[in-house]
Amino acid sequence: MSNDTKNPANVPELPKGYRPMTSATMRLEVPEKDGFHRHWFRGTGERLARAQQAGYVFVYTKEVQVNNFDLGGDSNNSGNTDLGTRVSIVSGDDLDASGQPGRMYLMECPEHLYEYSQRVLEQRNESVAEALRGGKLGTGYDGETQVDSNNRYVRGKTPDLFTPRKNRR
Repeated sequence: MSNDTKNPANVPELPKGYRPMTSATMRLEVPEKDGFHRHWFRGTGERLARAQQAGYVFVYTKEVQVNNFDLGGDSNNSGNTDLGTRVSIVSGDDLDASGQPGRMYLMECPEHLYEYSQRVLEQRNESVAEALRGGKLGTGYDGETQVDSNNRYVRGKTPDLFTPRKNRR
């Protein structure tokens, strides 16, 4: 006599690449590359040109596989939707001048350039925060004299709204 009842303690074998519908998926997730910082850029000419001036270069399809969200395609294929060799995907939230969906391109730059640009950004942010903490917002702008700066009114002690961020590394 055979027993057709299934034991709930036995876990069924899951197919390769199985991911439950309830799990989060990160559409732009790509593997890290040692010594490089990777970033997705909006595919406008101005944005891509600025990225290249900052030391970023395009990532090519032979280097990375993007998560695949193709409804009718093979899930083993890359999710890259660019007809060329650059890694890009449709951004889905804008249209370009010709009415086509906007694209996002994966680019990378050496880690030392990325860290330098982050230090420049932190210095600029700290100078603004310092001006706010000292009640001297606007000091040094065009047309402002030292007399203007000295005659600013700040009631009481300016609250410490900003504290310098510690480096995460």
